Amino acid sequence: MKRLLVILIMCYGVLGGISAQISGVHFPKMKPVQTPVFVSVGGATESPEALHICRIFQGIINRDSAEVFLSTGDKELDWFKYLDVKYKRPDQGVIVTGENRGLRTLFKSYKDRLDKLVICNFSDNDYTFNMALLMACAEDALPVSEELKDELVAEFGWDKEIVDIRNNWSTITQAYNWALEEIMPKLNKQLVFSIGLRDDWRNGGWRIYDYAVASRSFAFWVDDETTTGKNIIKKILNTPGYPKNAVVMGYGMHGDDLNLTTNPEGFGFVVSDLFPNASYYSSFPSETFEGRQPEGVAVDAETNKVYVALHWSDGDNIQFNHNGTLDIWKQSERGKVPVSMTLSPALTEIAPFILQYYYENRTDNDEFIGGPSGVQYIQEPYYKPDDYESWCVMNGQYLKAAGMFSTASSLRWPAQPFYNNGFVKTGVTGTLAWTNGAYKDAYNWCGMPVVGTGGVCSDEDGIYNYLKGVAARNDIPVFTGVYMVQAGLGGAGYAAINRVVERLQSEFPGKYVFLKASDLLATAKRYFTERQKPYKDLAIPGRIEAEDFDLGGQGAGFYDMATSNEGGAYRNEEGDYVGVGVGGSGYHIGWTTTGEWLNYTVNVEKTATYKMTVRYSTPSGQDKGICVMLDDEVLSSMELKSTSGVDNYADYMVRVTIPEGTHNLRVQITNGGMNLDYYDFEEDTETIPVIERSKGYKIIAVHSGKALALKTNNTTNGTKIIQKEYTGDDTEIWRLNVAGDACYGLQNVASGLNIVLRGTNTIGQFPFDCTVNNGKWNLYYQGDGCFTIVQKGALKYLEVSDSSMDEGAELSVGDLTGEDNQKFRIEEVADYTGVDHSIISENSVGIAYPNPFVNEIYIPVSIKQSQDIEIALFDLAGRCVYRNMIFLNDGDRELVVSGNNLPSGIYVWRLNGESVHSYGRVVKK
Repeated sequence: MKRLLVILIMCYGVLGGISAQISGVHFPKMKPVQTPVFVSVGGATESPEALHICRIFQGIINRDSAEVFLSTGDKELDWFKYLDVKYKRPDQGVIVTGENRGLRTLFKSYKDRLDKLVICNFSDNDYTFNMALLMACAEDALPVSEELKDELVAEFGWDKEIVDIRNNWSTITQAYNWALEEIMPKLNKQLVFSIGLRDDWRNGGWRIYDYAVASRSFAFWVDDETTTGKNIIKKILNTPGYPKNAVVMGYGMHGDDLNLTTNPEGFGFVVSDLFPNASYYSSFPSETFEGRQPEGVAVDAETNKVYVALHWSDGDNIQFNHNGTLDIWKQSERGKVPVSMTLSPALTEIAPFILQYYYENRTDNDEFIGGPSGVQYIQEPYYKPDDYESWCVMNGQYLKAAGMFSTASSLRWPAQPFYNNGFVKTGVTGTLAWTNGAYKDAYNWCGMPVVGTGGVCSDEDGIYNYLKGVAARNDIPVFTGVYMVQAGLGGAGYAAINRVVERLQSEFPGKYVFLKASDLLATAKRYFTERQKPYKDLAIPGRIEAEDFDLGGQGAGFYDMATSNEGGAYRNEEGDYVGVGVGGSGYHIGWTTTGEWLNYTVNVEKTATYKMTVRYSTPSGQDKGICVMLDDEVLSSMELKSTSGVDNYADYMVRVTIPEGTHNLRVQITNGGMNLDYYDFEEDTETIPVIERSKGYKIIAVHSGKALALKTNNTTNGTKIIQKEYTGDDTEIWRLNVAGDACYGLQNVASGLNIVLRGTNTIGQFPFDCTVNNGKWNLYYQGDGCFTIVQKGALKYLEVSDSSMDEGAELSVGDLTGEDNQKFRIEEVADYTGVDHSIISENSVGIAYPNPFVNEIYIPVSIKQSQDIEIALFDLAGRCVYRNMIFLNDGDRELVVSGNNLPSGIYVWRLNGESVHSYGRVVKK
């Protein structure tokens, strides 16, 4: 290979805009122009086909610079006027007669920007249109119908290439396989778009095409409810090169349900099918709005009152921010009642002036919050667990940049601990959580107040009827949100809200207190925090009786779904509906329901490993489960085997590491119906080995000393797992990825597939699917360097079948026996730090090496087209320590970066060119 030496010149500088403050994915920005070209499109003369083509053509033009602004006379014109920029008409003039005037105007002035016309089918959900669209994303190719092709050729004398792709593929799978092989390597790896000829495309057309084309992104339109469609999407999203927490823009063929396919691959959703001119809007400098609105202010929460946060829906949907929300915001009745408007923090990059407009026109009764759940809309229980924490951090950074303190979120009620804990890390002051339309109590989760989003209301009567039905309580204040649907209530809007508030205050004087969302959440937090106090002094090591949970009542000391105290024993504070009965060692917690939890304030004597023993009982034949947390970290997820009756108690022991100090211990019921007697904590002499996702491990069966490995080195689903003598081959090395509450996915380094339980006892390698439990495993430390590996939910333990000592003996599962064939040593053999999240472009850029490095790093590149490439190096604070622009001819070579003068640490390298967009991390020793 040729070697190109790049001498490192130290040059410190901060990345532009807000980029240095936000980790993870960013939205591509086009180069600005001083005087844009304004073109009107649409109207009675523009055919649906032509309207779609105009948006695609705009993307081709704006790829080099944000030159053209298209207007259909709708909100585009309102925003263009707000921007107050000087503009001009197309150089070749505007066509004012005949059909398809907008398309013909663009073609007349910009046909020289095109290399080819691509004839495709224009019909509902037709995939040849998307193949032509992808050609536009990768090349200067314009999709056309045969009729429009004939008209453009006749009028403008087109003499360049014309390609007809209507019969190129016999199935949609063949088409997308071709696109992945031929088109994907030429594209940018920042965004993916779900866009195409939706069933209603003849009624106006989607407007986000320009951004997909200008940013050179992959675009698909498939049925995500079919196996074929899901497999196509998974192939696309698993193409190497996309950043962690990447984005799908557009909309799904079945709406929001696209999340169910994209979230497990670590992609969030920014709904934007009808968002126009993003290729132009994105050229404006990114802005930060931090400090533009005040933090939430708490009021004194009183009993016999209902505290209400009215908030608008669909803030994640940037087309609402651009279109429908604008009409709502302009209503003169706004500002008389506290109302929170959900807006997308993604606008800080995609269209910062939209946020600027809303801030400029905000009253004291207006507030902006993210939702759902912030910069991207995700369904938390379906999101890739290994990437969820980084998503939360990124989301918090975007929320902060947008000046938002709170969100409406899609956390389902009651949320799983893993997802609640992650959302705490966004740094929000609180969240209004989705409750499927039913009212639920508020609660405090690790200092983050969570309030049920309340009624989902699409009209004035809906708001009134929901709030009228929320009863005040004489023992605790009641907190609720009201989720107001823009698509239904937006027309009546603030006038309707004002009427409802006035009516309720008149009919129920003193009952309702209306607050902005952040004020309500601050109020809830103060109320819960001040009330939660220890019931007894509890210490670790020692015994904690289950019935000695904290004072503070519902949402603070506990969360219970009962409406009365079923047991009535031991303690019965006002409003305490936790069932305490006589039994076990004296008293027990009983009548438990999935989703309930108990808090205990504990004082830990010293940092150590402790044997935690849970004393419990279950009904005959029923397995149950709990999750034990310390502050916002899960200590252990326990699957409790049936004790054959609630009067028969058993012990379940796990080892946990607990730091010194005062902590909040929380026990959440994940599968209700058991009795809990007590929790014993006994200091252990061993330290639990630390498992890190950035490391590679060999897993050794204790009874045989042999390593777990693939039976054959391939990526075939169902390949068996066997034991064999360890040689260091990649088929014998495993990554242990986070998979939820104290769970791991066991991923083979060679194949990238995971150990998965199929049926009752069959083990093989398959893709990891976070929506089911069959690939999730708990690791329970047994001492002496040994773990048992337990399948979540099934209570089955990994074992080598029949305790065989043979080379090639297969892995299976069984009930707990305590024998050595169910015990494994997990020993580190590789370190992938700096490689774990490297972002590389398939067929263009390899992995930087050596990693870690001492003096130089080498980046292999294979360039298929000559181009300018920017090479940059950043430290983790976002400071540029090197930037250079070079021209590369096509071919293979290695870029060499000298790091002699760099201090030790982690650095991010970036290559950015026309068809190359790659990142990676390296470690300087």
